[in-house]
Amino acid sequence: MAMNVFDQLVPVGGTKNLRDIGGIATPEGLVVRSGLLFRADTLHEAVVADLARLNLACVVDFRSEAEVERRPDRLDGLDVRWVNLPVDNPRSSGSQFVEKEDLPEFRVEMIQHWLNRDFEAVGRMVDERSIDIAGDRVKRYQSFATDFAPVFAEFFAELVAAMGRPLLYHCEGGTDRTGVATALVLGVLGVEREAVMEDYLATNTVAADELEELRQLAPPVLWPIIGARQEQMEAFLDHIDSECGGIDSYARSHLHLTDENIAQLRSTYLSSAQ
Repeated sequence: MAMNVFDQLVPVGGTKNLRDIGGIATPEGLVVRSGLLFRADTLHEAVVADLARLNLACVVDFRSEAEVERRPDRLDGLDVRWVNLPVDNPRSSGSQFVEKEDLPEFRVEMIQHWLNRDFEAVGRMVDERSIDIAGDRVKRYQSFATDFAPVFAEFFAELVAAMGRPLLYHCEGGTDRTGVATALVLGVLGVEREAVMEDYLATNTVAADELEELRQLAPPVLWPIIGARQEQMEAFLDHIDSECGGIDSYARSHLHLTDENIAQLRSTYLSSAQ
Protein backbone atom coordinates (compact mmCIF):
# COMPACT_ATOMS: atom_id res chain seq x y z
CA MET A 1 0.00 0.00 0.00
CA ALA A 2 1.33 3.44 -0.92
CA MET A 3 2.51 5.64 1.93
CA ASN A 4 0.92 8.97 2.71
CA VAL A 5 3.76 11.33 1.85
CA PHE A 6 2.50 13.91 4.31
CA ASP A 7 3.15 11.40 7.11
CA GLN A 8 6.85 11.66 6.19
CA LEU A 9 6.87 15.45 6.14
CA VAL A 10 8.72 16.83 9.18
CA PRO A 11 7.36 20.11 10.61
CA VAL A 12 10.45 22.31 10.59
CA GLY A 13 9.58 25.97 10.14
CA GLY A 14 11.22 27.64 7.17
CA THR A 15 11.45 24.43 5.11
CA LYS A 16 9.04 23.10 2.50
CA ASN A 17 10.34 19.65 1.60
CA LEU A 18 11.93 18.14 4.70
CA ARG A 19 10.99 14.47 4.97
CA ASP A 20 11.89 11.47 7.09
CA ILE A 21 12.47 8.59 4.66
CA GLY A 22 11.63 6.13 7.41
CA GLY A 23 8.80 3.71 6.76
CA ILE A 24 9.67 2.89 3.15
CA ALA A 25 9.55 -0.88 2.76
CA THR A 26 11.81 -3.46 1.14
CA PRO A 27 10.50 -6.61 -0.61
CA GLU A 28 11.73 -8.66 2.36
CA GLY A 29 9.27 -6.97 4.69
CA LEU A 30 11.78 -4.65 6.34
CA VAL A 31 11.32 -0.88 6.54
CA VAL A 32 13.69 2.05 6.72
CA ARG A 33 13.98 3.15 10.35
CA SER A 34 12.32 6.44 11.20
CA GLY A 35 14.18 9.33 12.80
CA LEU A 36 17.57 8.58 11.25
CA LEU A 37 17.61 9.78 7.64
CA PHE A 38 16.11 13.09 6.57
CA ARG A 39 16.01 14.55 3.05
CA ALA A 40 15.40 18.26 2.70
CA ASP A 41 15.44 21.49 0.79
CA THR A 42 17.58 24.44 1.85
CA LEU A 43 17.86 25.18 5.58
CA HIS A 44 18.69 28.88 5.27
CA GLU A 45 15.39 29.89 6.90
CA ALA A 46 14.97 26.82 9.11
CA VAL A 47 13.69 27.31 12.65
CA VAL A 48 16.63 26.09 14.71
CA ALA A 49 14.46 24.95 17.62
CA ASP A 50 12.59 22.65 15.23
CA LEU A 51 15.83 21.25 13.83
CA ALA A 52 17.12 20.68 17.35
CA ARG A 53 14.32 18.19 17.96
CA LEU A 54 15.75 15.95 15.23
CA ASN A 55 18.97 15.45 17.26
CA LEU A 56 21.04 15.64 14.11
CA ALA A 57 24.64 14.49 14.22
CA CYS A 58 25.45 15.49 10.65
CA VAL A 59 24.10 17.71 7.86
CA VAL A 60 25.33 17.07 4.31
CA ASP A 61 24.83 19.98 1.90
CA PHE A 62 25.01 19.14 -1.83
CA ARG A 63 24.85 22.78 -2.94
CA SER A 64 27.61 24.69 -4.69
CA GLU A 65 29.85 27.13 -2.88
CA ALA A 66 27.93 30.01 -4.47
CA GLU A 67 24.60 28.63 -3.26
CA VAL A 68 25.96 28.08 0.23
CA GLU A 69 27.44 31.58 0.39
CA ARG A 70 24.19 33.10 -0.80
CA ARG A 71 21.89 31.19 1.57
CA PRO A 72 23.90 29.42 4.30
CA ASP A 73 22.25 26.77 6.44
CA ARG A 74 20.83 28.06 9.69
CA LEU A 75 22.32 25.73 12.30
CA ASP A 76 23.20 28.27 15.00
CA GLY A 77 23.83 26.68 18.38
CA LEU A 78 23.39 23.11 17.16
CA ASP A 79 26.08 20.54 17.91
CA VAL A 80 26.08 19.15 14.39
CA ARG A 81 28.76 18.27 11.86
CA TRP A 82 28.17 20.21 8.60
CA VAL A 83 29.68 18.77 5.42
CA ASN A 84 29.60 20.45 2.01
CA LEU A 85 29.72 17.95 -0.87
CA PRO A 86 28.92 20.08 -3.94
CA VAL A 87 27.19 18.41 -6.85
CA ASP A 88 27.69 21.38 -9.13
CA ASN A 89 30.62 21.03 -11.53
CA PRO A 90 29.33 22.54 -14.79
CA ARG A 91 31.92 20.67 -16.84
CA SER A 92 30.18 17.46 -15.82
CA SER A 93 26.71 18.41 -16.95
CA GLY A 94 26.78 16.11 -19.95
CA SER A 95 25.18 18.80 -22.09
CA GLN A 96 25.14 18.15 -25.82
CA PHE A 97 23.65 21.55 -26.57
CA VAL A 98 26.51 23.86 -25.57
CA GLU A 99 30.12 23.81 -26.73
CA LYS A 100 32.34 22.40 -24.00
CA GLU A 101 34.67 25.40 -23.79
CA ASP A 102 31.66 27.68 -23.45
CA LEU A 103 29.82 25.53 -20.94
CA PRO A 104 31.26 26.74 -17.60
CA GLU A 105 30.69 30.46 -18.28
CA PHE A 106 27.24 29.78 -19.70
CA ARG A 107 26.24 27.60 -16.77
CA VAL A 108 27.53 30.05 -14.19
CA GLU A 109 25.59 32.90 -15.79
CA MET A 110 22.40 30.88 -16.07
CA ILE A 111 22.63 29.64 -12.49
CA GLN A 112 23.22 33.19 -11.27
CA HIS A 113 20.07 34.36 -13.03
CA TRP A 114 18.18 31.44 -11.52
CA LEU A 115 19.39 32.24 -8.01
CA ASN A 116 18.34 35.84 -8.56
CA ARG A 117 14.94 34.49 -9.63
CA ASP A 118 15.36 36.23 -12.98
CA PHE A 119 13.59 33.42 -14.78
CA GLU A 120 12.91 35.50 -17.88
CA ALA A 121 16.68 35.89 -18.38
CA VAL A 122 17.18 32.14 -18.01
CA GLY A 123 14.40 31.53 -20.50
CA ARG A 124 16.00 33.91 -23.01
CA MET A 125 19.34 32.12 -22.71
CA VAL A 126 17.65 28.79 -23.33
CA ASP A 127 15.81 30.16 -26.37
CA GLU A 128 18.87 31.91 -27.81
CA ARG A 129 20.89 28.70 -27.75
CA SER A 130 17.96 26.49 -28.82
CA ILE A 131 18.57 24.25 -25.83
CA ASP A 132 16.34 21.22 -25.45
CA ILE A 133 16.10 21.80 -21.74
CA ALA A 134 14.10 18.63 -21.07
CA GLY A 135 16.67 16.52 -22.90
CA ASP A 136 19.49 18.39 -21.23
CA ARG A 137 18.03 17.64 -17.82
CA VAL A 138 17.73 13.93 -18.64
CA LYS A 139 21.43 13.90 -19.56
CA ARG A 140 22.15 15.75 -16.34
CA TYR A 141 20.49 12.96 -14.37
CA GLN A 142 22.53 10.36 -16.24
CA SER A 143 25.68 12.27 -15.36
CA PHE A 144 24.78 12.15 -11.67
CA ALA A 145 25.42 8.40 -11.75
CA THR A 146 28.96 8.59 -13.12
CA ASP A 147 30.45 12.10 -13.09
CA PHE A 148 29.37 12.73 -9.52
CA ALA A 149 29.93 9.24 -8.16
CA PRO A 150 32.97 10.40 -6.11
CA VAL A 151 30.76 12.94 -4.32
CA PHE A 152 28.12 10.35 -3.54
CA ALA A 153 30.85 7.96 -2.38
CA GLU A 154 31.84 10.60 0.19
CA PHE A 155 28.19 10.92 1.16
CA PHE A 156 27.98 7.19 1.83
CA ALA A 157 31.17 7.39 3.87
CA GLU A 158 29.33 9.91 6.06
CA LEU A 159 26.39 7.50 6.37
CA VAL A 160 28.69 4.70 7.46
CA ALA A 161 30.49 7.00 9.91
CA ALA A 162 27.22 8.25 11.40
CA MET A 163 26.67 4.81 12.94
CA GLY A 164 22.93 5.28 13.17
CA ARG A 165 22.97 8.82 14.51
CA PRO A 166 20.45 11.07 12.73
CA LEU A 167 21.71 12.57 9.48
CA LEU A 168 20.09 15.13 7.16
CA TYR A 169 21.11 15.78 3.57
CA HIS A 170 19.82 18.46 1.24
CA CYS A 171 20.30 20.69 -1.79
CA GLU A 172 18.34 23.83 -2.72
CA GLY A 173 14.85 22.56 -3.49
CA GLY A 174 15.23 19.00 -2.25
CA THR A 175 14.41 17.59 -5.68
CA ASP A 176 17.27 16.73 -8.02
CA ARG A 177 20.51 16.25 -6.09
CA THR A 178 18.69 15.19 -2.94
CA GLY A 179 16.38 12.97 -4.98
CA VAL A 180 19.31 11.17 -6.57
CA ALA A 181 21.05 10.73 -3.21
CA THR A 182 17.85 9.27 -1.76
CA ALA A 183 17.47 6.91 -4.71
CA LEU A 184 20.98 5.62 -4.04
CA VAL A 185 20.36 5.22 -0.31
CA LEU A 186 17.12 3.35 -0.86
CA GLY A 187 18.67 1.22 -3.59
CA VAL A 188 21.59 0.17 -1.40
CA LEU A 189 19.13 -0.68 1.38
CA GLY A 190 17.27 -2.98 -1.01
CA VAL A 191 14.18 -0.88 -1.71
CA GLU A 192 12.55 -1.64 -5.06
CA ARG A 193 12.48 0.80 -7.96
CA GLU A 194 8.74 1.53 -7.69
CA ALA A 195 9.10 2.73 -4.09
CA VAL A 196 12.21 4.75 -5.00
CA MET A 197 10.24 6.50 -7.73
CA GLU A 198 7.29 7.11 -5.41
CA ASP A 199 9.53 8.85 -2.89
CA TYR A 200 11.18 10.96 -5.59
CA LEU A 201 7.88 12.13 -7.08
CA ALA A 202 6.49 12.98 -3.62
CA THR A 203 8.22 16.37 -3.92
CA ASN A 204 5.50 17.34 -6.40
CA THR A 205 2.91 16.76 -3.69
CA VAL A 206 4.53 18.17 -0.56
CA ALA A 207 6.00 21.23 -2.31
CA ALA A 208 3.09 21.75 -4.71
CA ASP A 209 2.45 25.37 -3.72
CA GLU A 210 6.06 26.44 -4.15
CA LEU A 211 6.37 24.62 -7.47
CA GLU A 212 3.22 26.26 -8.78
CA GLU A 213 4.58 29.65 -7.74
CA LEU A 214 7.74 28.95 -9.74
CA ARG A 215 5.70 27.97 -12.79
CA GLN A 216 3.77 31.21 -12.54
CA LEU A 217 7.03 33.18 -12.50
CA ALA A 218 8.94 31.19 -15.11
CA PRO A 219 8.33 31.03 -18.87
CA PRO A 220 6.97 27.67 -20.11
CA VAL A 221 10.33 26.75 -21.65
CA LEU A 222 11.66 26.28 -18.08
CA TRP A 223 8.84 24.13 -16.76
CA PRO A 224 10.70 20.84 -17.49
CA ILE A 225 13.23 21.75 -14.79
CA ILE A 226 10.64 22.63 -12.16
CA GLY A 227 9.65 19.79 -9.87
CA ALA A 228 10.35 16.06 -9.99
CA ARG A 229 9.80 14.41 -13.37
CA GLN A 230 9.58 10.66 -13.75
CA GLU A 231 11.58 10.49 -16.99
CA GLN A 232 14.54 12.12 -15.28
CA MET A 233 14.75 9.62 -12.42
CA GLU A 234 14.10 6.80 -14.90
CA ALA A 235 17.14 8.00 -16.87
CA PHE A 236 19.28 7.93 -13.71
CA LEU A 237 18.17 4.46 -12.65
CA ASP A 238 18.38 3.08 -16.20
CA HIS A 239 21.92 4.45 -16.51
CA ILE A 240 22.97 2.64 -13.34
CA ASP A 241 21.43 -0.59 -14.64
CA SER A 242 22.79 -0.41 -18.19
CA GLU A 243 26.18 1.22 -17.66
CA CYS A 244 27.10 0.23 -14.11
CA GLY A 245 25.65 -3.28 -13.74
CA GLY A 246 22.82 -2.38 -11.37
CA ILE A 247 22.75 -0.85 -7.92
CA ASP A 248 24.59 -3.70 -6.16
CA SER A 249 27.50 -3.49 -8.57
CA TYR A 250 27.40 0.32 -8.54
CA ALA A 251 27.57 0.40 -4.74
CA ARG A 252 30.85 -1.48 -4.85
CA SER A 253 32.47 -0.02 -7.97
CA HIS A 254 31.39 3.63 -7.71
CA LEU A 255 30.41 4.20 -4.07
CA HIS A 256 33.33 2.08 -2.83
CA LEU A 257 31.19 0.19 -0.34
CA THR A 258 32.37 -3.19 0.89
CA ASP A 259 30.08 -6.10 1.65
CA GLU A 260 30.65 -5.27 5.31
CA ASN A 261 29.65 -1.63 4.73
CA ILE A 262 26.44 -2.65 2.98
CA ALA A 263 25.56 -5.13 5.71
CA GLN A 264 26.24 -2.44 8.32
CA LEU A 265 24.06 0.11 6.52
CA ARG A 266 21.19 -2.35 6.24
CA SER A 267 21.51 -3.40 9.86
CA THR A 268 21.58 0.23 10.97
CA TYR A 269 18.88 1.73 8.79
CA LEU A 270 16.41 -1.14 8.39
CA SER A 271 14.10 -2.75 10.91
CA SER A 272 11.24 -5.23 10.94
CA ALA A 273 7.88 -3.81 9.93
CA GLN A 274 5.56 -3.32 12.89
